Amino acid sequence: MSAEIDEQYVTAILVTHDGVTWLSEVVAALSSQKFQPDQIIAVDNGSIDGSQKLLRNAGIPIIQQDREAGFGSAIAAAVKSLPKLEVTEPGVESNEWLWILHDDCAPDRQALKRLLTAALERPQVGIAGPKILGWYDRKHILEAGISITENGTRWTGLEEREHDQGQHDEITNVLAVSTAGMLIKRSLFEELGGFDPSLELFRDDIDLGWRAHIAGYSVICVGEAVLYHAEAAASERRSVDVKDAVLHRPLLLDRRNAAFVLLANSSRWILPWVAIQLLFTALGRSVIYLLAKLPGYAADEIAAIGLLIFKPADLIKSRRFRKEGKYLSARVIKPFIPSRSIRYRLTLERITSSVFNAFKSGKNQEEKIVNRSYSDIGVIDESFDELEYVPVKRFSKIRSLVKHPMLFGILITLAISFLYSRNRIGSLSGGALPVAPDSAMELLKRYVDSWHLVGLGSSVAVPTWLPLIAIASAITLGNPQTFLSLFFYLVPTIAFIVFYRSATRFALAKYSAFTAGLLYAFSPVILAAINQGRIGTLAIALILPSLFTLMPKDLRVEKLSLRRVAGICLIAAVATAFSPLFGIGWILLHILVFIQQYVSDSINWRTIKWQEILQNLGKDQFKKRAALIFAPIAMNIPWAFSFVLHPLRGLLEPGLSVGSSGALSILMFNPGGATAPGLIFIAPFTFFLLISLITKDHRDSALFGIVTIAVAATLSTYYVSGNGSAAQRIWTGPLIIFAQTLALLSAFSLFEKLIPILRSTNIGYRHFLSAITAVVTAISFVVLPFWAATVGADSLVRSNQDQVIPAFITDLA
Repeated sequence: MSAEIDEQYVTAILVTHDGVTWLSEVVAALSSQKFQPDQIIAVDNGSIDGSQKLLRNAGIPIIQQDREAGFGSAIAAAVKSLPKLEVTEPGVESNEWLWILHDDCAPDRQALKRLLTAALERPQVGIAGPKILGWYDRKHILEAGISITENGTRWTGLEEREHDQGQHDEITNVLAVSTAGMLIKRSLFEELGGFDPSLELFRDDIDLGWRAHIAGYSVICVGEAVLYHAEAAASERRSVDVKDAVLHRPLLLDRRNAAFVLLANSSRWILPWVAIQLLFTALGRSVIYLLAKLPGYAADEIAAIGLLIFKPADLIKSRRFRKEGKYLSARVIKPFIPSRSIRYRLTLERITSSVFNAFKSGKNQEEKIVNRSYSDIGVIDESFDELEYVPVKRFSKIRSLVKHPMLFGILITLAISFLYSRNRIGSLSGGALPVAPDSAMELLKRYVDSWHLVGLGSSVAVPTWLPLIAIASAITLGNPQTFLSLFFYLVPTIAFIVFYRSATRFALAKYSAFTAGLLYAFSPVILAAINQGRIGTLAIALILPSLFTLMPKDLRVEKLSLRRVAGICLIAAVATAFSPLFGIGWILLHILVFIQQYVSDSINWRTIKWQEILQNLGKDQFKKRAALIFAPIAMNIPWAFSFVLHPLRGLLEPGLSVGSSGALSILMFNPGGATAPGLIFIAPFTFFLLISLITKDHRDSALFGIVTIAVAATLSTYYVSGNGSAAQRIWTGPLIIFAQTLALLSAFSLFEKLIPILRSTNIGYRHFLSAITAVVTAISFVVLPFWAATVGADSLVRSNQDQVIPAFITDLA
């Protein structure tokens, strides 16, 4: 075999384009090959960074091309410069090979020898390629042969960030190999007509491999031949200057060429199906990019299909050319196209791995970057200058966003809210929300007036939340209408932020907090409150997570500073102003805690005398508890006095009376009512509370949440007359929010501890309960935001409606 290898004539073709950062190592790798190529030809596509100087110093001849020339044309220019291929005896294959290299790929010193050896042992092989590892992380496998899916995705069949442990060292038949390190028979290259000129960059490798199979040749990946690739163009480390790269956008060119390869090579009878898949895949990807606030990438997906539709001439020409050189049916490549089941399984494994990694708290693992050196590929020749090596970290906008869950969540909620609020831009009214005045001063004036024009007149105190709205509207230059429109738009985003911050302070991992925050922001109760104009419930949704953060988990106040107690009192007073029902619950909660702690701290509370009770009341903990109980009431005087004369007013929310659903809906954490999410959209909070009961650490919180939701369901069976013509069910949205906050914090804290246990134990009831909860959570995680962005936008609250109800102040007083 050694003598047979020595008879082979190999021409290495090195294509360069502003690759001086990597070129010195590439040339060093070529000079250190155990089997030296017979000649090296460099084709430079208009480099302006010193690449040409480096090549000349290395003694490599250069063919110069325009800066906009494509990769295929560079290879064609190099082949054209070679002497004409000699025709030997009929039936005897030529011994000439082309070894194609990029300026950002460095082959291992054994690479060429192993490629040639494997190809010569298999006479039917026309193309051989190496196993490609990362340039910066040289244990990371980038490719071991490539294929293409039915929707145009480049397919490697590798796991995410798969590391090289020798698992791909065998020789395998593949659809294609990358042009980085591709070894191809010169006779086959000329028979196929080289690379398709319509594919100037990206996917030309898959197209060539596809056509080689149709011509009756095989393509192999030699796992023991190794090459390190920086993927500079694909990862946007350098600009893409080829002629067809519209706006120099690599993603646009990649997507366009992927569609081109499928449409140019597929059988005629499946072309319509391929075209439909490409169209819907492009639309789906564009929506995902829009949700990630990457409109440029979304436009690339659509524009890629548009380029083929409006320029069909190249596609028609390519199909005609392939028809002339076709020897076998296109079905020969079917074994290399990954089936849907394989793709779905690998995708599911990646998602599962991501979910498991997401719940690992407190361990932010930094990427390990292998030390870069030339020890594995040889020493740089002294005939050229050694350039300074500047490591460039792999960059991906989506990956960067995923590493910052809070920012990613903000972008997601803003994008969904943009669609969700399309009917709520302007002066809002409808549902429980009447039309607001256009001046904050009018709100303040009505608050300080002693007499209000309600019917024949009334001296009833105006609610405290009214001046709060007036003060907050300073953000919009004193215009309450604009403020309310902005408020309703930003509610999901602010809810996500406050819950995310609260969850991280409860020691949840950032990805757990991200998931819980999105579930909270798009929970049925918040969506229903937005659609029905229940500003009180929305205020509670934004305030409550902060109270959870400020209060100790055991609700003891001994160690709280006076400043923190004052802050809690102020926040609780604001929450009470927007929801008297919350104020009632807050007071009852602290009275119960007060009694429970007093009883538990006493040896025999039945024998305690009044003198001892009075002495205990002088302690700091009782003073702080009393402040938490009475401060919210005191801060809402004189409005709070109205509840003494009319206790049922404490069960009313700000605004007009709007109907809601009954107890069953409340138990599902969905208050229901007009334009609220239907019961078919099951929220996972009930499952969270039930699962939290199985652990001692979270049992108390779960029981508290269950009692709260049970009280809410009971109250919803009663009717009360409010600011409307008919009595309606008591709205218990604030209680639902309280219960779902407990459920989320308890459940995700439990999941972080439970997942490692599930991995190490046999399948049991815990696994089944966790699986059911995970499925319900995933459905809710996707379906509720989708509902909000689509049919959920058609709500009771709309902009610029005619005012057919009393004035804002009089109805809400």
